[in-house]
Amino acid sequence: MTQPCTTCPGKSYIAAGFVKWVEAAGARAVPIRFYATDQELARLFKSINGLIFPGGLTWLWLDAPYVITARKIFNMAVKANLNGDIFPIWGTCLGFQLLHILPSNVSRNVLLVETDSVSHATTLELNHDADSSRMFGGLASDLKKKLPDSSYNLTIENHEYGLLPDMYHRYPVLSEWYTVLSTTKDRNGTEYISSMEGKKYPFFGTQWHPEKPPYEFGIPEIPHTLDAIRVSQHTANVFVDIARYSAHRPESHEEEMNMVIYGTPPTFVARDMVTEEDNYDGPDIAYYFDPQEKPPSGPDDGPEDIAELRNFGLHAEYKNKLRTYIL
Repeated sequence: MTQPCTTCPGKSYIAAGFVKWVEAAGARAVPIRFYATDQELARLFKSINGLIFPGGLTWLWLDAPYVITARKIFNMAVKANLNGDIFPIWGTCLGFQLLHILPSNVSRNVLLVETDSVSHATTLELNHDADSSRMFGGLASDLKKKLPDSSYNLTIENHEYGLLPDMYHRYPVLSEWYTVLSTTKDRNGTEYISSMEGKKYPFFGTQWHPEKPPYEFGIPEIPHTLDAIRVSQHTANVFVDIARYSAHRPESHEEEMNMVIYGTPPTFVARDMVTEEDNYDGPDIAYYFDPQEKPPSGPDDGPEDIAELRNFGLHAEYKNKLRTYIL
């Protein structure tokens, strides 16, 4: 699903790393605009075999358009799986957090805490449930040993907020939905949940970024070792292999050709710097959708301006300035 962008040459975007990640496992990507109509969402849902909530930089307010649309598709997926219609969801980083917000209905500023985890190559401390999980059960034994080992640091974290393990006790609905598979510590020693999967439904979440090691080079800390690539490939295979069991199909070949992302040219953002951010640290390559007028660049005195910025989603340059207004 696309995300809002305040500084991009389009109303929304998808980082190309997620597209390549599913392609590496034999799938194709279809963009779902976060501002799609209910009719369009229903049509697309019948035509696709799985959903990714990607990482990014939009606020996850319960009343934000992005979250409202995500909830609609999430509910469709739950209903489908209940009826035996297999439909997996994968959430990465921001998407991982979103997968916790949707069933708990708890605001992000209550559910999440600040962590020092931006550009952090680190480990996964796999727990006893990981061995029997769909996410890690089939992972090569040598990688299971290397993931918790700080001499390898096979995963990349890139987030400012995390979910503490205690939240699964404070909000039991989370334990009803998901099984925690791993935790990770930030640079200050704060332990947060880094991997989970659904108990009843084929839903998966990683606070870390499996798509970055093979396809992103803008952050020097991203590991590009063979083992890091193997972990990335394994996760893509897990997700796409379950999607193969979905019976959803486009109604026609023409619809299929119009759905896939290849009709939109990718932009080499790291080279062309098409965004308006001074210190860009986003994806190397991105797909932008639906050019728009420039959104507001900061809060004015009135609440309408703040609400409008909230709806667009906030990037790092606005975050500290707006914290006192909307948190």
